[in-house]
Amino acid sequence: MPDLLEVFRQKAEDLIAAIDRKGGVRGTIQSLRRQMVEADRRRAIGKVKAELKRLDSQITEMTTAVGVQAVGLHEAGALASPELQPLCEHILRLRATLAQQEAELAKLTPTPSESAPLSARTCAACGQPLPGESTFCPNCGARIQAAEETVVCGHCGAQLRAQARFCRRCGRPIPAATAGP
Repeated sequence: MPDLLEVFRQKAEDLIAAIDRKGGVRGTIQSLRRQMVEADRRRAIGKVKAELKRLDSQITEMTTAVGVQAVGLHEAGALASPELQPLCEHILRLRATLAQQEAELAKLTPTPSESAPLSARTCAACGQPLPGESTFCPNCGARIQAAEETVVCGHCGAQLRAQARFCRRCGRPIPAATAGP
């Protein structure tokens, strides 16, 4: 029996030696350690990148806030920095150009009543489509209410309800004297 144990012991030692020669257990452990170090490095890089992105976003927000404050001070005549005044004036020119382009777009964009086909009108009583300029519904005979008065925005030309106090498109106040047909 001692010989059998000696044979097993010798075989086990030979197996361990063979594993060690091929990189076996030691190589596997070293490889796992390298992989863990690399994973930790990638995780740390990801954290730093996320923090850089967060800080960059904060810087952009704060720069925008400073710019908004500077333009506001310039408009109020309280900007003391001559270096910022040309930038603020440029921003104000850009705003004016933007307002002109929005007005041009408003003129070109059809209002819902202009873009809707006449058959899109429906009877308030029965819900059926109304042909043309009908005064009574051909389906149920109910009287069709006249279109409500409209107001035209003097800034962008949008058609609004007669009761509108502000334009739905550009947000400007609507004077009461601009009521249309």
